[in-house]
Amino acid sequence: MKQFDPAIVSRRVREEREKSGMSLSQLAAAAGLTKAYLVRLENQGGNPTIDALMGIADALDLTIADLVGTPKLVFEFDEHPAPPSLLAYADAAKLTSAEVRTLASIQFRKQERPRSVERWRFIHDSLRASRQFDPRDGEDSN
Repeated sequence: MKQFDPAIVSRRVREEREKSGMSLSQLAAAAGLTKAYLVRLENQGGNPTIDALMGIADALDLTIADLVGTPKLVFEFDEHPAPPSLLAYADAAKLTSAEVRTLASIQFRKQERPRSVERWRFIHDSLRASRQFDPRDGEDSN
């Protein structure tokens, strides 16, 4: 099993923040952290909490695996690529590939696309709940 390496996390947070064009202040606000915490994390490393990693990953539309340098769940769809936040939800909820394909195929307006695990969970729960309104095979919808 791969050991946690604070240096990788520090480097990856900085690289991904810079790639996204976000300032330290912007990332801190989006992740629910202080700028001082991010400065310390990027420059000195440390042992961030899972909540801090999740906040940073969500703000950068990445998975925690992306930040800590571990293998991640990967699904490739020609027609509907799955964003990192969906893959993180799929991994946490142990979704089947069919469930991930269904969620990835939903068409959102660009600014409406889910960027958090919590929003994907809500959408998935809503889809499951809505099935009660559809007739089962062989039943009349009247």
